[in-house]
Amino acid sequence: MGKIKKFTAANIRKIVGGRDPIRAIEEFILLLGHDPDESKKEASAESIRWMITLGERQELEILLEGLKKSSDTTVYLGVNVAAVPLRSAHDVLVAALEIADGLVGVKVSLVGHFLVLSSTLPASGIATDELEYHYHLISAQIDWFRQVLAAELGWPQLPDA
Repeated sequence: MGKIKKFTAANIRKIVGGRDPIRAIEEFILLLGHDPDESKKEASAESIRWMITLGERQELEILLEGLKKSSDTTVYLGVNVAAVPLRSAHDVLVAALEIADGLVGVKVSLVGHFLVLSSTLPASGIATDELEYHYHLISAQIDWFRQVLAAELGWPQLPDA
């Protein structure tokens, strides 16, 4: 074996590469027909949050967290699907958790007084088509989730989100 040259730490520089997750999210928001600057609700050194109105009382939240350390940066996509009424909160939450097993690639959670279908993915190397794929995963299951939840509760329909 030949001699191995040793480098001092001062001579080794970090080369940052890959795709910029902020740019990918802004392109995705443009794809949805919204302005990323108008949709941006919060921005700090650690995270950025966008809120996009999809329809009547339905919003898509996009949260980019962990910006200081690129290996820990994550993207959260979430859509509120139903309001949880105070009187029936226990029944709604139990039924939602039972139905959650039928979801594919998406989770259900309680955020405030809303049931939210969401997906979380790593932001390193993220592309617009990946964001679009996860958004469509969520969107495709909203109506199914609402219908099955209403049927499970014996309600004609769920309260709007």
